[in-house]
Amino acid sequence: MRVNLFLAFLLVFTAHAAAQTPSRYSIETPAATFAGVSLSALASDGSLRVDGEGAARMLPRVVEVRRENADLPAMPTRNFALLTNGDRVPLDPDASAILDDGRVQVWPSGALPGLQVKGVSLFAPHIVLLFWSIPAGVDDAELFYARLEKEARKRDVVYLKNGDRLEGAVTGLSAKDGCTVTTAERKAQVPRAKLAGIAWNTDRQARMRTKKTYWRATLEGGPRLNLLDLAFDEKSRRWHGTTQFGPTLDLPEESILALDVRQGQATDLADLTPQRYEQRAYLGVTWPLTLDASATGHLLRLSGSTFERGLGMHAPSAATYQLDGKYQRFLSLVGIDERSRRGRAKVAILLDGKRIDLNDGKELTSLTAPIPVRLDVRGVRALTLVVELGSFGDVQANVNWAKARLIKNEP
Repeated sequence: MRVNLFLAFLLVFTAHAAAQTPSRYSIETPAATFAGVSLSALASDGSLRVDGEGAARMLPRVVEVRRENADLPAMPTRNFALLTNGDRVPLDPDASAILDDGRVQVWPSGALPGLQVKGVSLFAPHIVLLFWSIPAGVDDAELFYARLEKEARKRDVVYLKNGDRLEGAVTGLSAKDGCTVTTAERKAQVPRAKLAGIAWNTDRQARMRTKKTYWRATLEGGPRLNLLDLAFDEKSRRWHGTTQFGPTLDLPEESILALDVRQGQATDLADLTPQRYEQRAYLGVTWPLTLDASATGHLLRLSGSTFERGLGMHAPSAATYQLDGKYQRFLSLVGIDERSRRGRAKVAILLDGKRIDLNDGKELTSLTAPIPVRLDVRGVRALTLVVELGSFGDVQANVNWAKARLIKNEP
C-alpha cells in the first residue's frame, strides 16, 4: 500500500513539475538565432525578454518565436471560418451560425477559450469560407479549399454535404432554418443537417488591414490568427492579445506554438517577383514557381509541420532574386515535401554566383530532416535558389523552401 501511495505521489509531483517547467523556444532576431531559451516577458513594443544559460537577455526586435520539439499542425478542414486576412478560426462542431444585419455570429471551438460561450460576431464581408464538413466527391480537401480561397465569385456558393451546390445570395443562417439562399428563380432552404459550407461572394469582401507590426500565431490544433498588442506574462505564463477581428484572447503558454512578426523587418520571398525563374521541362511537363504552396499546390509540409508561407519548386529549377544589398540575412527551412515519398533532389544557393551546397551536397529525401538555412547576405546583389535532380530523376522531386525570408538591413 505504501509503495502504491508513493508511486501515486511521485506521478502527481512529476506531472505538476512538468506543468511548471517553462517551454523552450528558438528565437530568430534580425541579426542572430537564440535556441533553448524560455520566455520571461513580451512587451507591447515587441521587445522580448528571454532566459537562457542562466542569464536573462532583452531582444528588442524579433522575427520569429517557435516552441522547440513541437510540430506545427495542419490547417483545419472541418468546422472553420477562413477570413480575408487569412485567419482560420476553429468552430464548435455542434454550433450553427446566425446571419443578422450583415454580421455572422459563430461559436469558436475550445481552442479559443473564452469565445466558445458568447460566440463571435464577424462582419460578413470579412468571411471567405465558412465550412463544417467536406462535401461528398471532394477527394483532396486542401486543393478544394485552396481553389475556393483564390477564385473570384460574383455570388455566394452554398455546398451541401451530398456534393450539390446552390449559387445565389445567402439571406439567412440559423440553427432552426439552416441556410436560406435566394437565387434569380426561387428561395431555397438548406437544413443545417445537409449544409457542408459556404464560399462567400468575393465582390463583397473587404480585407482587414493594419499599418502596424503584428504577430501571426500558430495555435495548438491548427488555428492561425493575426494578433495585435500581444503580451506575455511570466508569472501566469499566459498570452494576452487582441485578434484582428475584434475579441481579446487569454491563452496558456502551451496554446501558441509559433509566432511570426509581420510587417516588420522580414520580407517573404513569396511577396517578391523573381528576376528570373528557370525550370527544365521533362517529357513536356513544366512546373511553375509556386507561392505559399508546394509544387503540387498543397500546403507546405516538412517533417510533420505545416507552414503557411514559402516557395514550392520542382527539380530541375532555379529562382533568382535581386537583392541589391538591401538585406542582411536569408532564412528558410528546406526539404522534400512530405507528400513526395519517393522524391529526391539536391539543393544549393548562389550568392552573386558563389555556390553554397546544402546538406553537404548530398541529396534530400522525404526522410531527411529539414535543413535550416541562415545566411549572411549583407552586400549581396543576387540570390538564387537551386533545385537539382536526385537519384530518382523527375519523380516527385518537389522541394519546399518553407518560411523563405529576407531580413532587411537595420534602419
